Amino acid sequence: MSIPVQKVRKPEQQPLSSIPSSFREYMISFGPGIVMVLSWLGAGDLVDMSVSGAHYGYNLMWGMIIALVLRYILVNVISKYALTNVHEETIIQGYYRLYKYLPLFFGIASLLLAHFYAAYLVKGAGEALLYLTNIGTTFMWSSIVVIAAILLVINGIYNFVEITIKGVLVLMVVSLVGSAIWVGPDLPAIAKGTIAFSVPKNVGGVDTLVFVFSLIGAVAGSMSNLIYPYLFKEKGWQGPQYLKLQRYDLLFGVVMIIIIDLAVWTLGAEILYPKGLTIESVSDMAQMLTLTLGMLGGILFYLGVLGACFKTVIVYALGFGTLFVDAIHTTFPERGKKYNREYTKDPIYKLTLLVTVVLPVIWALPSMPGFVYLTIIVNAFQIVLLPAVAIGLMVLTNRKELLGQFANKWWENVLLLLLIGLTLWSTWHILSTLV
Repeated sequence: MSIPVQKVRKPEQQPLSSIPSSFREYMISFGPGIVMVLSWLGAGDLVDMSVSGAHYGYNLMWGMIIALVLRYILVNVISKYALTNVHEETIIQGYYRLYKYLPLFFGIASLLLAHFYAAYLVKGAGEALLYLTNIGTTFMWSSIVVIAAILLVINGIYNFVEITIKGVLVLMVVSLVGSAIWVGPDLPAIAKGTIAFSVPKNVGGVDTLVFVFSLIGAVAGSMSNLIYPYLFKEKGWQGPQYLKLQRYDLLFGVVMIIIIDLAVWTLGAEILYPKGLTIESVSDMAQMLTLTLGMLGGILFYLGVLGACFKTVIVYALGFGTLFVDAIHTTFPERGKKYNREYTKDPIYKLTLLVTVVLPVIWALPSMPGFVYLTIIVNAFQIVLLPAVAIGLMVLTNRKELLGQFANKWWENVLLLLLIGLTLWSTWHILSTLV
């Protein structure tokens, strides 16, 4: 039985953007997908792809392909609901129709995940700055990163974030892809690793299948997928007329992920794997480019890590903070009315910054786990939430009274069922490994 949603006044929205009609206009309009994809691409991908290549060669390439397909399907369905539902409600408000406390569950889970995401992001940015300056400690630089992130988030800087991230994209493509081309990828090995579905022996103290789930978690994601609609609404994309633009925007970002992920993987497989070198820290990852391009390579890599970590801290603070307050306003409608569902005006929003930006700095203390280990474990465990996200989404997007002609086609349901099956199996394996 669905739960009736209490009508509340919608928050003020950005004015609608013009819809592009030419290739040039589409390229100029792209933005939320790049911001979202490069937040996905952050430290999680840099770690998991380089570790995959260094520890297993090209043998786990199939995991990346599965993860990217799953993510594109899932995020497109989430975006379709946000753009086409007749109530113009968020996906979190949609989940309220299934069970009134489901938004609260997702809100709390997203806040906790955001904390642990920031744990390795803040530490990674601190380690990068320590290498680039050779001054101070990781904790000192991580604290500076936190202060800078708080100042930017409080002042509301979506347009600045978008422009900055486009610059980071250019830097990462030039440094990582250029280096991968220089060392030369093994195309037959890549093809074999994509279709063989092999599971090699454990390397580096992490169970291979747990690592595969970390890879899928880093790329396919979980709660972070729900952030994307909040970003494109900042651009004024509201209504089914923006579906085509949204899909191209996301597709462009995913293509960038494929190019950069493959480049990082190739560097690990071609430089570190033949030498039997494993990755335990950021410096081990930087060694990939140092061995290829000398000191300049190491500097480029650390700049890439700094950019990837810092901008992801900002995007996740904005996105998860908004998602959490949306969950609170949806679960407790009276509070939503009080603040007119304008999320950033609710004092709770500022409290989310304490959890998602400030407190994670404690993980940068010397006694805490390393950046690489934290990244792998957090990404592996986030996959546990995917079944609930996907099942709820499938129920909502099949309801014609909500989506009308945009309700799921049969092939979309088949793909979602495959995603649900894979995530349930992955969750079972993660939990059985714990036991």
